[in-house]
Amino acid sequence: MDNRLKVVYRLAVAQEEQGAFARALLLEQTVETPEEVAMRVPVVQERLMGEIVALEPLEEGGARLVLHLPVETAMVDPAQFINVLFGNASLHEQVVLEDFELPPVLMERFSGPRFGIEGVRRQLNVYDRPLTASALKPVGLSVDELATLCQSLAEGGIDLIKDDHYLADHPFASFAQRVQRCQEVVQEVSARTGRRVVYAPSLSGTPSEVLRQAEIAQQYGVGAVLVAPMLLGLPFFYELVTRHLEVPVLAHPSFAGAQRMRPETLLGKLFRLFGADMIIFPSFGGRFSYSRATCRALADRARQAWGPYRSALPVPAGGMQVERARELVEFFGRDVMLLIGGSLLRAQPGPELTARARALVDSVIEATTLS
Repeated sequence: MDNRLKVVYRLAVAQEEQGAFARALLLEQTVETPEEVAMRVPVVQERLMGEIVALEPLEEGGARLVLHLPVETAMVDPAQFINVLFGNASLHEQVVLEDFELPPVLMERFSGPRFGIEGVRRQLNVYDRPLTASALKPVGLSVDELATLCQSLAEGGIDLIKDDHYLADHPFASFAQRVQRCQEVVQEVSARTGRRVVYAPSLSGTPSEVLRQAEIAQQYGVGAVLVAPMLLGLPFFYELVTRHLEVPVLAHPSFAGAQRMRPETLLGKLFRLFGADMIIFPSFGGRFSYSRATCRALADRARQAWGPYRSALPVPAGGMQVERARELVEFFGRDVMLLIGGSLLRAQPGPELTARARALVDSVIEATTLS
């Protein structure tokens, strides 16, 4: 097994068709030719064909297919890894990527999170409770208005304040000006209160624009950045993290729902593999449809022991209410960052918002004490 990538798919295929479909999918994910053509090539026969490990009909219909795929083709680069994992297979509407397991030789190809939970906690100097986060929005605010909002949240004790992922290099709030002002705000509050606050600007655009933004943000001294891996592309995300960023990465799930992959596999595992330190996902009870079971599985995948990789911090979000802080802490545990935006921002920027932010932090501390 040391030289095989294990991949698990769910097939929505009638039972009488499952065997032929599984064999066709194996060919699709390896040699992409008729089997008799592939077998003319000795190296294919010896090393590159892969094999069907299991094909199990499911009670609810369809089947679970387990393939062993050759690692030689997968480890060439991050794009090729995804191609082998779920390239042409993703074009079949009947196929969902359920899970994958890496052999040691492929684990060495990816470094995973560079900071992880311990590194993020160390940067914020918070070790004994869940972390808190909020967002600067809506799009359309000026740089001055965003800075005021940032200060209100920072004064209230929010640990991490991120750009909304819809904030780009807009003319009404340009990236450089926004980053400079918001970073000045969190530095001033941190210096005055002795409590560390991190601002995470959103990197968005073409690869050259994102690299320029990354350089600007780090020159201003930001403590983290926000990136949507599926919008930028996973191979570029991997290169951005490993070659161009020296700060933790908060990964946003935008566009992730367009992929037929289980959320815990895409967000909790693939994002982590490619270097996300913190992973935002839609929590149960919000405006998205993730169930408690999916949220549990995703948080577990992000945090569980996995070869040499650091654990990533789960960041449940998506319509979370301040008043649900205790429930969320009880469900997710201590190693979590609660991202609450709109529910906080109903308060007016200034003392009202600061007080509401403080109430959120206090409720998290209380919930941690009681749990």
